Amino acid sequence: MLIFTFIIYLGALASMVIGVFASQALAQTPEAAAPDFFINAEVENAHPYLGQQVTYIIRRYQAVDFPNPPHFEEHLFTGFWYSPLIQRPTYTTTITGREYRVHSTHLALFPTLVGALTIEPARLIIPGDGPEADTILESQSIDIQVRSLPANPPPHYTGAVGQFEISAWFSPEVGQVDQPMNLIVELKGTGNIKGLTEPILPDLEHWVTSMFGSQVETKVSLSKDFIKGSRRFTWMVVPRQVGEQFFPAIHFSYFDPQTGRYESIRTEPLPVTILSGETDSTFLSPAPVPRQEVLRLGTDIRHIKPVPESLSSRSVSVGPIFWVGIAISALTVGGVWLWHWGHLRRLDNSPPARRRRAGQQARHILATARQNPAATEARIYQALTGYLTDQLDCPIAGMTSSQLASVLNEARLTPALVDRIRTLLTQAEAGRFAPVSRPPEAATALLDEADDLLDDLEQFFAER
Repeated sequence: MLIFTFIIYLGALASMVIGVFASQALAQTPEAAAPDFFINAEVENAHPYLGQQVTYIIRRYQAVDFPNPPHFEEHLFTGFWYSPLIQRPTYTTTITGREYRVHSTHLALFPTLVGALTIEPARLIIPGDGPEADTILESQSIDIQVRSLPANPPPHYTGAVGQFEISAWFSPEVGQVDQPMNLIVELKGTGNIKGLTEPILPDLEHWVTSMFGSQVETKVSLSKDFIKGSRRFTWMVVPRQVGEQFFPAIHFSYFDPQTGRYESIRTEPLPVTILSGETDSTFLSPAPVPRQEVLRLGTDIRHIKPVPESLSSRSVSVGPIFWVGIAISALTVGGVWLWHWGHLRRLDNSPPARRRRAGQQARHILATARQNPAATEARIYQALTGYLTDQLDCPIAGMTSSQLASVLNEARLTPALVDRIRTLLTQAEAGRFAPVSRPPEAATALLDEADDLLDDLEQFFAER
């Protein structure tokens, strides 16, 4: 394989000549046979699947000492999410009779778009001494052809690519009816760990699982070849039924690029004990009171008040204090009833209830995005996919663009709305994994478009 390399070498008069040579042609001319410095770049897989790791390697060849410590210019990997790998030690090699020290830099790239992508050249800056200009070494660009994932993914597929395993548990293991408890689901394995989305929880009659969003904790361990780690999702779930029970298995699907197939895994059903609202713990039972002997002090009842010689009747009058007490009691009972009714309404997880709350929840998420611009794309993606999931009663997150279009067309959304949804989700998804953040004005414009789109969707679903 020919590896094209931009070559720069320094002559005796500090002149700089830049040329492009094939690695097989280095020995053809004496001038090109022994450059002082050069760099090249390559990838280990030029035809990955969408979301599959591509290892990108930049090698720096050095025959003499640098005049000043060099550094790589910031590299924008457009269309990729990237993470560093453990760097290999420096080694020596001989090219056309000259010995070079080789420093390699390894990065893991994860393509976020299907089709032809280009990795732009890497640039190494060698600062010059005093008034001398900096020397710039530039590698070749690399073309990548990203393959789309196979059609017909499993029902629980949300976009994961790699090899993973799943586990789940409750904390605490014993809960109380109508009181939140933590359900923790952990995904471990190899792949784009930071890009994993939360598994889809089962929709259960006696559990409220979608009222609260999940909290996410990510741990990525550096390795030489692949990105490995874990991503933990913690939900606050609310049990609605008392007793010993099993929380159903939680399913998760991923695409394994090594086998070229979708794989489905699941947790074991989780045993859990749910206590009633009353005290069921023996630790709270009162201590027994020791029996006391009853002493006999007399043979008749001792009257608290002497009996009058004659009985008289007294009229009972109802004053304002009595009516104020009645009013306060009525207001208290009414307030408790309204609170209880609102509490049950919030716990309602039926499709009509989720549709009723969808707009308010989406607007709340977008409002938090304006307070934290760094998470703009992730919040927009969360708000829009959550809104459509509740309105259509169908999980949207993780769908491909064609799958999403099919679901939206089946729901009879207008072509204009479908295009706006797909465009906004594509921009948000690309921004989530971009190596640099959007400028503030671009993030604000994206949020404005999300608000406008949400208004139009609310009007559409209200008229449907």
